[in-house]
Amino acid sequence: MLVKTLKDNGLFYIPYLILLLALIPVLILFTKPEIHLWINQFNSDFSDWLFRHITFLGDGLFIILPAVVLLFYSLRHFIFLVVSYFSTGLFAQILKRAFFEDVTRPSRYFHDKASLHLVDGVELLGGRSFPSGHATSAFALFLCFALISSNRYIKLACFILACLVAFSRVYLSQHFLIDIYSGSMIGTLGATGFYLVFYRDERKWYAWTIQNLFRNDSNKA
Repeated sequence: MLVKTLKDNGLFYIPYLILLLALIPVLILFTKPEIHLWINQFNSDFSDWLFRHITFLGDGLFIILPAVVLLFYSLRHFIFLVVSYFSTGLFAQILKRAFFEDVTRPSRYFHDKASLHLVDGVELLGGRSFPSGHATSAFALFLCFALISSNRYIKLACFILACLVAFSRVYLSQHFLIDIYSGSMIGTLGATGFYLVFYRDERKWYAWTIQNLFRNDSNKA
């Protein structure tokens, strides 16, 4: 099933794998402050606006709307999304607090060392930089959508959106590149694993939708 899943969702997995491999030499040859300063110099008013807003797609509250929508289609889709999203997010938070509590974020690291381009209105955090929770959540969320959808263009769009949300954390100086790199892997591996669990067989309750409640009420009337 794993091979079929990877093959059917190649428009997400293949470019993601290429991106991961392409970034390995960068992460090895340069320090994370060097990488961040190089990225930080590329900015514009449009980029400030775009990444300031798109970063919210990685926030915990954003999942509420798509989760409710999925209840109208399939209980299995709903459970798959919620479990994948919160499990990977929880794992990232455990890593932050248990093992990487003292890893500083760019704004604190570069304080009195270098001048960063910062986006107005963005509240900068100081600690628990590794791994990026937003990158974890974004890749888990959008990979779930890609796996559920049968439309190849939606799968590619999901990959692009996941990358944009993850990169927004570096652009906004909330994380270093290694933070979003690792976070994206947690989200991707987690969502893939849960997909293999929830979609390996068919069960009656998987097909339940919230519309069944209204059908039952109308039948009683």
